[in-house]
Amino acid sequence: MQEGDALAATALFVVLIICGVPILQLVLAAIGSFSDGVETTFKTLFSAQIRTATFNTISVAIASTVIAGLIGISLALILMTVQLRARRLMAFIFILSLMISPQISALAFKTLAGPASPLLKAIGLAPPPGTANPMLGFGGIVLVMGLQHAPLVAITLAAGLSRVPHAIIEAALLDGAKPLKIFSKILLPLVRPHLASALLLAFVAGVGNFGIPALLGLPVGYLTLPTLIFQKLASFGTNTIAEAALVSMMIGVIAGIGVVISAKLLSRNTVRLQGGDQLAAFIDAGRWRIWIEYAIWAFFVLTIFIPMMSLLATSIVPAYGMLLRFDTLTLDQYVEVLWRQDTTRRAFSNSMVYASSAAVILSLFCMLLAYGLDRRLTRIRSTVLAIVEMPYALPGVVVGIACILLFVRPLPIIGVSIYATKWIILFAYCASFMAIALKPIFAAITSLDRDIEEAALLDGAGLRKRLYSIIMPLILPSLLAGALMVFLLAFNELTVSALLWSAGTETIGVVLLNLEDAGLPTQAAATAVISTIVVAILMLVLELAGDMFPENTLPWRQLSASGKSD
Repeated sequence: MQEGDALAATALFVVLIICGVPILQLVLAAIGSFSDGVETTFKTLFSAQIRTATFNTISVAIASTVIAGLIGISLALILMTVQLRARRLMAFIFILSLMISPQISALAFKTLAGPASPLLKAIGLAPPPGTANPMLGFGGIVLVMGLQHAPLVAITLAAGLSRVPHAIIEAALLDGAKPLKIFSKILLPLVRPHLASALLLAFVAGVGNFGIPALLGLPVGYLTLPTLIFQKLASFGTNTIAEAALVSMMIGVIAGIGVVISAKLLSRNTVRLQGGDQLAAFIDAGRWRIWIEYAIWAFFVLTIFIPMMSLLATSIVPAYGMLLRFDTLTLDQYVEVLWRQDTTRRAFSNSMVYASSAAVILSLFCMLLAYGLDRRLTRIRSTVLAIVEMPYALPGVVVGIACILLFVRPLPIIGVSIYATKWIILFAYCASFMAIALKPIFAAITSLDRDIEEAALLDGAGLRKRLYSIIMPLILPSLLAGALMVFLLAFNELTVSALLWSAGTETIGVVLLNLEDAGLPTQAAATAVISTIVVAILMLVLELAGDMFPENTLPWRQLSASGKSD
C-alpha cells in the first residue's frame, strides 16, 4: 500500500456514507413500498392530491424558469459585456438576493403587497381593507421564485461566458461586427450548453423549492410536492413515511432528469481559454450607459430594496397593519425575538452552531478529500465528484426524507438513534453542502506546485505533517472561502431542517415559518431582518478577502468580468 492510500480510502468511505447511503436508502424505501401491491402503490401515486401537487409543482417551476431566464440571461450578458460603473457592486447585490433565503424573500413580498402593509400604508398606496393579498397563490409564487432563481441562471451562464477567449471578440470588433451580431453569432452559440444548463438548473430549483410555496401557497391551499410532503409529515397519519418517500422519489426523478441533462450539456462544452485571455467587457454604451445603469438600479430597487424595506417596516411597528409613523416606531419585536422568547434565541444559537459546525467539518474533510482525489483517486475522480454533487443538486426535501429513512431506526451495532436530534440536522447539512466546500478547496489543491511538498518528503516529513504544515497554510484562503460559503447557505436553511427538527433543535428558518404560521408576522419580519444582516455581513467579508481566493470562487466576481468602468 502506497502512502496516501489509507487517507484516500477513508475519504471515499465517508463520501459514500454521507452522500451516497441516504439517497440509496430512499430509493430502496420507494421500491419497498411496492410490497403492499403495485395497484395500491400506483393508487397512492396517482391520487387526486398528488396529481394536483405535481401539476402545481411543474407549472410553478416552468413559469418561474421563464422569469429567471429572462432576468438572469439579460443581467449576465449586460454585466459581463457592457462597460458600466460599479459592475462589481451590481453583481454583489444581485447575488445577495440569491443568498437571502427563499422564505425571507417570500415574507418580504408578502408583507409588501397586502392591504395591511405598513410600507404601503405609510405612503398611501395600500389596497382597501379586505383585499386579497396578490402575492398569495400561483402568481406570487412564480414571481418571487423567478426573482430568487435569476442569479442562479446568471451564475451558470457567466461560467460559460468567462471561458470565451477575448481574442475572438477583438477579432470580430476589428472586422466591424456590431454587438448584436457578436451576441447572436459568437457568444450565444459558444455558451449554448451553459445557457440550456442554466435554465434546467432553475427548473430543478423550482421543483424543489419549499420556502416560497410554504409562505405564499399554504395559506391559500396551493400545494406543491415539497409542501405536500411537509403536510403529510406534520399530520402523523398512517403510512406517512412511505408516502413521503414515494413523493420524494417523484421529486428526485423530476429534478434528477434535469440535473443529468444539465451535466451532459456542460460536458459537451468545448470552449477553452487561451492563456489568461478571458472575456472582458467590450461594449462602450456611450450616452446609453447612464440609462442602462439607471435601469439596473431601478430593477434592484423594485425587486430587492423595496421588499426588504417592507420587511424592515413590518418589524418596527407594534402590530402588523398599523400605520408606520414616528410615534409608532418600536424595536419591541427585536427585543422579543432576541431576548424574551426562548424559542427564537435557541433557534439563532442552533443555526449558528449547526452552520459553523458544518462549515468547519466540511472544510477540513474536503481538504483531505481533495488531496486524495488529486493524488490517489484520479481514475474515479469524476464518479466521486458526481456522488458529492448529488445531495446538493437534489432538492432539500429529498435529502431530508432520505435522512429520516436512514436514521428513523437505531444505528446498527451501536444501537443509538440520532433521529429527532441535532446530529441528524448536522449530518444532512454535511451531505447537502459538501459540494460547496469542496469546489474552492479542490481548485486550490490541484493548482499547487508539488515541488515544495516533494522537498518536504525528501526531508522525511510524513503525510500528516505535510498536510497540516505545508498544504493547509497554502490553501487556507480556499478553506475559509469554502467554510464561509457553507455557513451562508446553512445559516438560513429551511427545507431540510423543516423536516428534521424537533423540540429544542429549531433553526431560524423553522422559527420564521412557525411565527408566520402563528399569525406573528412582525416577529417573523424581525427574525428575517436579523438573518439577512448576518448574510450580508458575511458576503461583505468574503468580498473584502476575495483577492486571496482562487479565481471565480466568489460568484459575484465571476459575474462582473474584468473591463473598463468596473
